[in-house]
Amino acid sequence: MKLKKATNLFHIDRMIDHLVGFVETRLEILKLDFKEESVRVIAKLLTAAVIALFSLLFFIFFSVMLAIIINQATNSAYMGYAVLAAFFLLLLISVLIIKQTGWYHSKITAITDQLVEDNNENEDERSPEVTTNSQQEEGTVQ
Repeated sequence: MKLKKATNLFHIDRMIDHLVGFVETRLEILKLDFKEESVRVIAKLLTAAVIALFSLLFFIFFSVMLAIIINQATNSAYMGYAVLAAFFLLLLISVLIIKQTGWYHSKITAITDQLVEDNNENEDERSPEVTTNSQQEEGTVQ
């Protein structure tokens, strides 16, 4: 009997219901935030993939055109392709040497950190501040 009066006094059942509702609402918000973030990342990745594809196609056709121009200039059927192949081989060796030194790792980390910080600042600017009842009451009293 005393236990029932105590629970009625503090409305523990309603407080538990409110707490469960709060947790469920918070989980739904987190799910929506995750969904929004994943859609944004997928859209950026898709855009980057399309840009990379078109860039690669441009690079291939430009290289073939350049090889043909060198072929015509040297009156050879293969010299243009050989020159470009040697050039690309030098580029490949340069990239492999740079990869072995690893100096680019810190630069890439700094750039990614800066992008993430800029992204977080933009999200903070977009999300409106939530005011509590006490803040609203203080604003109306003053």
